[in-house]
Amino acid sequence: MDFTRELGRWIGDGSRAWAGAAVDAAERAIVDTVACMLAGAADQATRRVALGLGSWGRGGRSSAVGVAGALDSPWAALVNGVAAHALDYDDVLDPAASHVSAVLVPALLALAEETGASGADLVDAYIVGVEVQQCLADAVNMDHYSRGWHTTLTFGAPSAAAACARLLRLSPDAACSAVSLATSMAAGFKRQFGTQAKPFHAGLGAKSGIVAARMAQAGLSADPAALEGERGFVELMAGPGVPGFDRVRLRLQQAGTPAVLSPGLWLKRYPCCASTHRPVDGFLELLARHGINPDDIEQVDAHVSEPAVRNLMYDVPANEMQARFSLPYCIAAAARDGDLTLATFRRDAIDRRDIASFIPKVRMLLDPAQPGSMPATVRSWSTTTIRLHNGVTCSTRTVDPKGYPDNPLSETELERKFADCTVGQPDTLRASHRDWRAIGSSGDPGKLAALLRALRPDA
Repeated sequence: MDFTRELGRWIGDGSRAWAGAAVDAAERAIVDTVACMLAGAADQATRRVALGLGSWGRGGRSSAVGVAGALDSPWAALVNGVAAHALDYDDVLDPAASHVSAVLVPALLALAEETGASGADLVDAYIVGVEVQQCLADAVNMDHYSRGWHTTLTFGAPSAAAACARLLRLSPDAACSAVSLATSMAAGFKRQFGTQAKPFHAGLGAKSGIVAARMAQAGLSADPAALEGERGFVELMAGPGVPGFDRVRLRLQQAGTPAVLSPGLWLKRYPCCASTHRPVDGFLELLARHGINPDDIEQVDAHVSEPAVRNLMYDVPANEMQARFSLPYCIAAAARDGDLTLATFRRDAIDRRDIASFIPKVRMLLDPAQPGSMPATVRSWSTTTIRLHNGVTCSTRTVDPKGYPDNPLSETELERKFADCTVGQPDTLRASHRDWRAIGSSGDPGKLAALLRALRPDA
């Protein structure tokens, strides 16, 4: 099929001009990801990765959140990728079931700062990276994801390599090699959900994208059919029966609406696993619609997809990370607080008695109509049912949670999220929202990235 080569040719074609709506969507995703990086800088996973680097990469030209001085771009991308994903507040490309921007934005910011690339070039490369990830998702999901692969890394590394190749303006052959090389650095298992290895995957994807693109730029060769060939990505990591690249090729050839617009990016309303958002939204909707007092609730049933059941593997969380992957905890916290915020997932909140007493009331149930092999083109949904002590029940079905492309965060909500993520930080950081938001038209990536060094992790 020669798809990897074709992808390289598409990445290396520098003649495209993106519609204003695509640029705007990319800028929204970038400012949202930066907010998540700033909030996640204080997380133990981020701090341990920065500590683990020791003196590696010192003396470079790229900035990492809360790290004094500059690093070589791969290491800056690693730290920032971990920070972006540490709190599970970062966006999702739903067909990919992947945290796309937590990989792409750290990689591109580090490389842009190192090379002096413009904001317009960064946004262009970001859109290319999202498009490549959509192609991978169309070819192998949901079978690939349901096998247990963490697509934030398995899709993230090749997508970041594509984006970095675009930013470096590599030739089609070199771009093909960059993507191919990155497939050799694309692993990561969902078994790691609820541990610090999960955000580490995002950092690894960002770092690998830069490394693969730089090696390809230097002439390092790689198999030109790594995605589609025998013993390649599809055969080994998805298996027979997946759509493959025939339909994906048409997407590239027809140059239609870019993936950053359709299917679009899900900018999260809550700082926890995306699989919790539909049932939490449904639960809060029922409380508001029927004026329900949480003390009157006897039981909450949430019917969700098979991937959601597998993702939400903790009934009673033992720590902050597990709480983000516990549907009983998230619904219990929403019942008591009426919302899920950054404060919801701090140690003192997790140990609250009122939440502990509500958790046993919540049941997560498999919806047999949503198997793990369901095509990525079919939207998931959840059905949330509340039964009160007096026997009254009410139920709702949620398809598009708040923040989803068809139910997006407003500009006010996006700005409020940035403000929440920068509480206690220097004024230069808190006031930078507007500059990040316009990075494609008037922003200077190097100047903005340098602000990351001013962050105070202990704030």
